[in-house]
Amino acid sequence: MSRPVHVAERGAAPAWLAHRPGAAVTTVSVWLRAGSRHERPGVEGGTHLLEHILMQVPSAGGERVIDLLEDLGGEANAITSREHLVLYARVPSEEAAAALDILARALAEPELSAPVLEAERKVVQEELRLAAADPLDVVHDIFFGLAYPGHPLGRPVGGTIEEVDRLELDALRDHHRRFLGSAGVVVCGGADPDDLLRVLDKGPLAALPPWQESDPGEPPAWGGGREALRLNADTTGVVLGGPAAAYRDPLRHRWPVLMELLAGASSALLTEELRNRRGLCYELWPMVAPYRDAGTWRVFLATAPEHLDEVVDRATELLAEPRWTEAEAEVTRAARRAAGLLRLEAEQSLEEVLLYGKHALVAGTPHWTLADELAAIEAVRGPGLAEIPGPLAVATAGGA
Repeated sequence: MSRPVHVAERGAAPAWLAHRPGAAVTTVSVWLRAGSRHERPGVEGGTHLLEHILMQVPSAGGERVIDLLEDLGGEANAITSREHLVLYARVPSEEAAAALDILARALAEPELSAPVLEAERKVVQEELRLAAADPLDVVHDIFFGLAYPGHPLGRPVGGTIEEVDRLELDALRDHHRRFLGSAGVVVCGGADPDDLLRVLDKGPLAALPPWQESDPGEPPAWGGGREALRLNADTTGVVLGGPAAAYRDPLRHRWPVLMELLAGASSALLTEELRNRRGLCYELWPMVAPYRDAGTWRVFLATAPEHLDEVVDRATELLAEPRWTEAEAEVTRAARRAAGLLRLEAEQSLEEVLLYGKHALVAGTPHWTLADELAAIEAVRGPGLAEIPGPLAVATAGGA
């Protein structure tokens, strides 16, 4: 785990610098506090396409951003979600300041041109085509459509092939300018924080106007129900889940523990019944996704088409049983494991960067620390932990 995070304001771009003295690798990232849910009509899929373009645009010297970062001896990539966009690079710690300068300029001063747009448009459409044909991928889009019907949180993060085809350069430029003031920086590794701050002080992020976050409005209403997509496949993907806690909900630490009890550990409720006892699936895992004003929990599993009805019926039966675990020892063990898994995950500098970006930057809790998060999860106790709110959303995709 890194030392305490230094928080510094650089114009509109706050910076979280988590120092790991002596670490040979540093992960550098720049963020926008906006994702697919913030896209206006006509710009659906635009954040994901913008992510691709920002990594491919030529720099002032003519080299592509991705090539400059790889030339530092590292690797680079980007992520778009429903509430943020992040560009990151993992590099030798001595190259972190250079990587930060490259990423900051890519985010703040990109040359958005028609040739790069058209090239990346085709790449994104190919990515969407492959996802739509994969039952284990597309089933998550179906689930979110059930979870938040008619709300931007329910749309596919990358949009559809048709929506991406309609995106215009001027609309992308407007979308980029609209959220540029929401930029932030998160760095974790062995790089000297003073070197990084010097880059921020003289770089383009320091000159951004102050960010005024808009009111998100009413929280999205939860939907539910069941939807199936038939595909020519010998596997069926299943996702079932329900509403969970938002980032700032004081009860949100209960959810990682609940997921361990439900489907995380080898002895968890669904794992024991569907995998260990009945042998209906091999791949099965839970996930909690908090947002600023909502949250979802979901369990994913893959099964043979002929087992689909048995899997869904038995899972929903188990979840409907009231208070299916109250044993204090089980809850204690699940809390310890949930915190332990988070600690193991955060051993990687990239994962710690993503945690600080989501909680401290996107969720707007600047004093969040990994140590506090671990302590809160480990402290989870209490009866009624395993009461699952509903109604369930059940999505399936594949042969059936």
